[in-house]
Amino acid sequence: MNTKLMPRVIICVSAFLLCAPLLRADWSFAMLGDTRGEHSSTTNGVSTYLHTIAEKIASLSPELVLVAGDLINGNDTNTSAHVSFAQQYASWKHAMNPVFDYTSNTGIPIYPVRGNHDNETGELAPIPELKAAYYDAFSAYVPLNGPNYGAANDQRGFTWSFTHDNVTIVGADQYFYYNLTPGQDGYHDLDRAWVTQQFQQANSAYEVFMAHVPIFMTQGQHTPEHFFGDNAEGFQTRTNFWNDLGTAGVQLYLTGHLHNETVARTTNDYGDTIIQLLAGNGGAPLGPVTVDLDPGVELLHTNALYGFSMATVKADEMTIEYYSLHTSDNSWTKDTYVTHIAPNQVVPEASSAVLLAPAVIAVMAGRFRRRRRH
Repeated sequence: MNTKLMPRVIICVSAFLLCAPLLRADWSFAMLGDTRGEHSSTTNGVSTYLHTIAEKIASLSPELVLVAGDLINGNDTNTSAHVSFAQQYASWKHAMNPVFDYTSNTGIPIYPVRGNHDNETGELAPIPELKAAYYDAFSAYVPLNGPNYGAANDQRGFTWSFTHDNVTIVGADQYFYYNLTPGQDGYHDLDRAWVTQQFQQANSAYEVFMAHVPIFMTQGQHTPEHFFGDNAEGFQTRTNFWNDLGTAGVQLYLTGHLHNETVARTTNDYGDTIIQLLAGNGGAPLGPVTVDLDPGVELLHTNALYGFSMATVKADEMTIEYYSLHTSDNSWTKDTYVTHIAPNQVVPEASSAVLLAPAVIAVMAGRFRRRRRH
């Protein structure tokens, strides 16, 4: 090859690689839920442990934080010292300041969804003022790409989706469809079609779905709290939805509501595995963990302490580790148990660019050799 032409080859190949996405190093995101306080003692609707938890999360420098609902007590507060819903969310932002400073809009982005305490504590008809306070507090900090079917069902600012690097994350609000049917009253649906569509059109190695209430039960209760309902229709809806999610590539369902840390494995009708993760109690009242699994659900790990989960995303796997707070001395431990999730079979664009680079060099070199012979 003519040595005078070598700089041109280098410049062209360099430009090709610079225009293509670069291979990312490992990155991480934190997950937790239920950051509200004890209803009989809180004066601001937020757990007294949340600030300590936020400090620990910030020290680990994740790229984003997911919060699976029940941020505040809402209408379930100490009535002798009740504060407005807006003030409760302001207190939540103050407690999370080590992670993200809502005054200066700097720090690690936080993406929440609503829980029942952000809607109506007893899962009765929604409280419009509470819904408005949540929207005012967080709509500027989540993607405004949720479903919109008119003023009565505009989920923008509540339900959202985005892709960060090689992970697609969909957060769904479970409190837009209130059922008045006797025996089935409450909230037993979400915009399943929209959620499924977001994952179907994604091209990510990892796909995470987040909502407040578990889809499968893992904790024993006198009345199982199955989200889609505990009748035949509800169970069939759950099966159909889980089949759709697994087929679309979802590997992780992030949830809360039960105030603990529980990892369970579920398998849909097509053999797709989805991990249901109660990511950790962000400060809500602790309760005993009583194992009572739905049929076909396998319990992998459980813990009844305050804390959070941290996912590390790699090219060949996602690993999830679990951090627990010991309130007696504010010390932290990391569980020995680790969750491993394999990627979907997606060829990253950056890898393609790197693999194509030698071919580009060879083609260009061949042209220069032919030109020199002629």
